[in-house]
Amino acid sequence: MEILGTVRFKDLEGGFYAIDADDGGKYDPMDLPEAFQRDGLRVRLKARPVTDMMSFRMYGQIIEVLTIEER
Repeated sequence: MEILGTVRFKDLEGGFYAIDADDGGKYDPMDLPEAFQRDGLRVRLKARPVTDMMSFRMYGQIIEVLTIEER
């Protein structure tokens, strides 16, 4: 899947970075590179849905980041 959106810091369960997509989707990247962990950063990424895991954060679809670039 391709996602265009914004990195957002969520102050839940100790804090984490999520992706809020332009199309309204909400994603919980399990491996967001540290260089992209900046609240408000616009990104384009290719990702794969992770369906065999659950998260205590309960914020959208868990994804594995394949490629990511700043927009």
